[in-house]
Amino acid sequence: MTKLKNATLYVCQNYPHANELSKARLTKTIYLADWKSAIEHGRQLTDITWVFNHFGPYVDDVFNMAVVDEDFIVERTASMYGDAKNVIAARPNIKPIQVEDADKTVLDHVIETTKNKSYTSFIKLVYSTYPIVSQPRYADLNLVQLALVYKRIMKTIDEL
Repeated sequence: MTKLKNATLYVCQNYPHANELSKARLTKTIYLADWKSAIEHGRQLTDITWVFNHFGPYVDDVFNMAVVDEDFIVERTASMYGDAKNVIAARPNIKPIQVEDADKTVLDHVIETTKNKSYTSFIKLVYSTYPIVSQPRYADLNLVQLALVYKRIMKTIDEL
């Protein structure tokens, strides 16, 4: 759980639009970080077993951890359409989380890439990742194994 907590705290403390870190957006941000880390480093940042469910890559691990961990605040609010949503934030009195340099690079890249995307654009990015376009719905997503396949495909394309 520590890996998940550290990655989630880092995102919550460094994401410039904290009010956008809904349960879904934060979870999918952690997914993108796990996917990027699998490609770059051959390992996920977290120990999550990702599932391609009806709503894309999704698990309740991020939200469930935040609900019970005293370092997080979960606020029930409304979306701009009036639908209920949960926004997850780090408690303001928590000192900035320190993560390994390689993990920081991955997390910073994901934050930078997604911070200015509307939710629709963000979801399109998530749904365009190789694990989602290549796997059937309801499959467990072994991101490390899928990253190996993805890298072989990309190498083959580069050689063409």
